[in-house]
Amino acid sequence: MSSETRTTESAGTAGGPPDAWREAIATRRTQLREGQIVPAAQAQPLSAELSRRRFIRASFWTGLGATLLGSVGLFLDFFYPRNVRGFGAPVPAGNVKDYARGADPKHFLEGQFWIVNLDPAEKRPGGSGAAAGLLALWHKCPHLGCTVPWRNNFTFEGDTGWFRCPCHGSTYTKAGVRVFGPAPRSMDTMKIDVDASGNITVQTGARVPGGPDNPQRAIQAPGLAT
Repeated sequence: MSSETRTTESAGTAGGPPDAWREAIATRRTQLREGQIVPAAQAQPLSAELSRRRFIRASFWTGLGATLLGSVGLFLDFFYPRNVRGFGAPVPAGNVKDYARGADPKHFLEGQFWIVNLDPAEKRPGGSGAAAGLLALWHKCPHLGCTVPWRNNFTFEGDTGWFRCPCHGSTYTKAGVRVFGPAPRSMDTMKIDVDASGNITVQTGARVPGGPDNPQRAIQAPGLAT
């Protein structure tokens, strides 16, 4: 009898305690007992999870948008023109007292223009066209944009002193009126402002295509040499 008991116990030990196994299976529950509450940490509603994802996604895109907007702002701030000078901006051109009537034009390379004080008494072909006052001429040839110099020793048709394009020979009077060459029109003019002290400012951004009426565009100003 003792031998059989030891054999049964050995078999139970080798195969695992069947009673303990049954008890463990019986104690497992797949359903909640009545009144049992599942902690929130163990079961979250699907809508809460979706809201969290939307929040994370919205935060990401908001941050990215703010970064891009800041980069654009820095770019515009860096390249925004400040204290613009030179061509396209107002350019100082001295005082009216600096310009003798009928004298050779003065060149302002920064603003790309010539200024001349026309003398109505200059009757020659290359002269003022019987006009008086200050005239600002863009130094670009209307043909192909070459810089046009004033040549006081250049003679054309027996008269000396003209604007003469070095590229293709377009020739202009002291008032910028075209008289010869392939240029399609006379030299363009620029707006001139003169303050109460006689200081001259040329608005290089305000240009008017040249024409036969260039001499009539000259302006009078107090203190201008006569």
